[in-house]
Amino acid sequence: MPHVDGIQANLISSGIPLMEYPNVSSAPNNVFCESQPGQTFEVEFSGPERPSDCVVHLYCDGVFMSGYAFPRRRRIKSTFRGVYLPGDDAALLPFKFANVELCEEDDSHPEQIVKNLGTVAIEFFHCTLGPPKPSGRSTIPSVASNNKFSERNKKASMIPHTIGLGESLPAPTKRSSISHDPSQIDPTPYVRFVWQYRSRSMLITSGLIPRPTSQLLDIRISTPPPLTHQDDEEAHKETKPDIKPKASGTKPVVIDLCDDNATFALFSNSIENPILLDDDEDDESIIQSSVNLLQASTSSSTTQQVDNKPVKIEIDTAPSGQPNRMKRHQADTQVEEIDQKRVKLEIISEALNDSDATIEDENSV
Repeated sequence: MPHVDGIQANLISSGIPLMEYPNVSSAPNNVFCESQPGQTFEVEFSGPERPSDCVVHLYCDGVFMSGYAFPRRRRIKSTFRGVYLPGDDAALLPFKFANVELCEEDDSHPEQIVKNLGTVAIEFFHCTLGPPKPSGRSTIPSVASNNKFSERNKKASMIPHTIGLGESLPAPTKRSSISHDPSQIDPTPYVRFVWQYRSRSMLITSGLIPRPTSQLLDIRISTPPPLTHQDDEEAHKETKPDIKPKASGTKPVVIDLCDDNATFALFSNSIENPILLDDDEDDESIIQSSVNLLQASTSSSTTQQVDNKPVKIEIDTAPSGQPNRMKRHQADTQVEEIDQKRVKLEIISEALNDSDATIEDENSV
């Protein structure tokens, strides 16, 4: 709250002043603040010495709650913490915000309450104080939260909170045993501070509090640096597979597809480069036998049909482990063996067909 003639006042909750939101359209020293149901608060004020007597009054929703008297030449400073309990100067009922209660009945309320609903006001008056006297018995005011307001009341339906009194608690300071009754008081306060308390949603709707922004991730698409010719070549080198050319004159690939004693030889289009399916020590003998077999087929009559049926080449092995003869059997019946050997025979058949085709081409030349 701004200073006025050196006087200031604040609404305190949990030891912290409530955030104030000025409204340019409101009267001077009139601000908005946020209220929450069940939240307790105090009103703290201070000011310099005055050349005259003065009294300070506190009003909640237009209801007089309490007051302090300050004789002239005395510094103004105190806090409204609540209402003291009758007969107990060491306990008080704190001020708190409460939800407004609406009803269908059109109840009549004092105009002062309806007019000032949703406000906390503190007023400073010049006065003339009477002689000191013992303090009388305190009373509990009828706060606005004790009443229900009609739903037809436009202001009551727009203000969600009122001010009530909380549960009793020990007072920080005892109630003064001496009081001053003003014999004369000015009708108009020389300083007045007003807080209009509202819920946060109403303050946002009124534009006094900025609307919360959605917490979206700040996604920024980074632009990659331009690709230079050197970078392009390096990237091409990194992604290019490392394929080494095969050297000429390499040895034929030898594949062993069976575990039995039978040995099979596949022939490519070139007689000089047979493909062997066994890598034992009898490779040279098998190759020589295959060549002899093909030469014999070449010397036969050209009118004779070339036998292109799949064959099986068996090698009779002598006791010494050396091959001694090779037989060629024509496959007249369907092979009824396991899948692995059938595949071998089909591969051999295709190889021999290719070899026969090569022989026919040579004879035609």
